[in-house]
Amino acid sequence: MHTIGVLLLPGSRAFDLAVVSEVWAQDRTDSGIGPFTMRLCAPGRARSSLSPFGDVAATHGLTGLEGCDLVLAPGRADPLAEVPAAVRAALRRALRAGSTVAGLCTGAFTLAAAGLLDGRPATTHWRHLDELAVAAPAARVCRDVLHTEDDGVLTSAGVVGGLDLCLHLVRRDHGAEVAARLARRLVMPPAREGGQQQYVESPLPARASQPGIASTMDWATSRLHSGIGVPDLVRHAGMSTRTFHREFSAATGVTPGRWLLVQRVRHAQRLLETTDLPVSRVAERSGLGTAANLRRRLRTEAGVGPDSYRRTFRSRGHGVTVGAWASTNTSS
Repeated sequence: MHTIGVLLLPGSRAFDLAVVSEVWAQDRTDSGIGPFTMRLCAPGRARSSLSPFGDVAATHGLTGLEGCDLVLAPGRADPLAEVPAAVRAALRRALRAGSTVAGLCTGAFTLAAAGLLDGRPATTHWRHLDELAVAAPAARVCRDVLHTEDDGVLTSAGVVGGLDLCLHLVRRDHGAEVAARLARRLVMPPAREGGQQQYVESPLPARASQPGIASTMDWATSRLHSGIGVPDLVRHAGMSTRTFHREFSAATGVTPGRWLLVQRVRHAQRLLETTDLPVSRVAERSGLGTAANLRRRLRTEAGVGPDSYRRTFRSRGHGVTVGAWASTNTSS
């Protein structure tokens, strides 16, 4: 993705705009991403008020959305505020022309007003899920996910869920290694899973009894090659199996087994991107065991096999979408 269009409407959330600027508007070329062209697009190229304070000058009118690789709709202070007909039409044109269109947090309501969520999965901030179900009755509202994606239309939970969505797009189009480097720059985990719960009971616990959940996760990520399993995590944490599963799921929103599998797949992706190791060795070093298992797991998680994945991120400055991978690469 090279050209990013940001839709500005009255009451757009300043936080969402800040998320977009941190990921797409900063010079990240030393992290292997960009440079990008940013367009701030508003009806009539008007200056737009932000929530909770401030305003921003648009650089383009709605025609600026034309030709963008990615169109982002930030959330608004009032999710049910009117979306002008010209805006709705511009979003529909952008999608038809092949742009990826994403709503951050309550930006899902803007996409709903344009009819882009009809027949698609969608989510938003957990406090507004019932309202979204009313605003988009033809959508499949997902209540326990961080973001959704369907045929070029994405939505995200709030508030930090918008950042998860942006990192997902970076990982999808630029690879796991680039996304991990950018996440480190932003001082956040490389990726929370899109299917993860958006609201969890508590943050990672700072336990008095060591090593606890957080340090067990660090311990596990440095030993993925060793074939460790959930029982090893339980022993390292020094908890009963039941307590560990309960606290791990409450802290992360996913089960320990699911988390461990995703870490292995992400590590395999980085090895495919950054080394010339044979697929069998990548499988061993990521803890997935065999080349066959790696192929199966990577195809499930990313839509392609390891050979296609490696070719994509070795031969291109930016990748193609998972949907395009899946439709053009079926043998690896």
